[in-house]
Amino acid sequence: MDSEELFSTYQYAEYYEMQISEVEILQSMFPGTGELDIDPRLIHEVVDWVNDDDKTKLERMPPPIEFCVKLSCSKNVVEVVIALPPEYPKILPEIYVRSNELSRVNQTLINEDIGEYLENETIPEEPSVVAVISWLQEHSENYFLKQNLTPASVERATVFSSNKFSRYWIYSHHIYSKNKRKNLVDLALELGVSGFIMPGKPGIICAEGRLENVVEWWAVVRKWNWKKITVKIQEELDIESEEDVEERKTFTNFEEIGLVKECHRGNHMDMGEFFKYLEVYQSTWVFKELFGIDNS
Repeated sequence: MDSEELFSTYQYAEYYEMQISEVEILQSMFPGTGELDIDPRLIHEVVDWVNDDDKTKLERMPPPIEFCVKLSCSKNVVEVVIALPPEYPKILPEIYVRSNELSRVNQTLINEDIGEYLENETIPEEPSVVAVISWLQEHSENYFLKQNLTPASVERATVFSSNKFSRYWIYSHHIYSKNKRKNLVDLALELGVSGFIMPGKPGIICAEGRLENVVEWWAVVRKWNWKKITVKIQEELDIESEEDVEERKTFTNFEEIGLVKECHRGNHMDMGEFFKYLEVYQSTWVFKELFGIDNS
């Protein structure tokens, strides 16, 4: 194993140790039943990896630490879904806030504001989850108060009406987090958006439906913490009725698809299976557009 690999192994061990320490702080902050939902097996697996002296352990990275913190906000409950990438805290955590009592507008706003807080208020390469939780404890109640929604905020999140059907083909550097994948699906179903998510590295998403619904879905999703995510292809078609929307759809619902190959640092998508999937929906032209290659 060369020096670069030795350094990488050491760095990941250091990152995981900081992650475990932060989880322990959260466990002391939220000792009540159901306040902190985390699988203890995840922590044990990470600890075992850190303590493992096997020189090949970089090929057997543990899964990301994922958990949910439930915050009481007056009569409301806010769920904070958190995933820690292996490189955290060198890179930012993945955080998504949801609540059944929050309107879509305010849920969009609170997640946008958390993204800005992470980018601008936290210390680079230092653990930041506890700071975000503390910020939410102080500020989350504001998002339940209708009068706190400013005209400018309403304008940037208001659903508009159009006579357009849209389809976004989205490329992400990777999509690993189970929580993020679930949130992608749940939000799409809530907004009446169809399509799919193909997890792995890279990750591919297709979102289609009424233009205003796809735009609203994307406005929320793109604010989550991504290493890289972009709309590679945007289709737009005229519609005159709800029947036209259904006719324009390529996909009947929104679901996770595909099998993920296990390999070095794992989780790569199976390109062959993805191409076959596109064949079923007569969309193989997308393959070249997304990856710049023809499938052979």
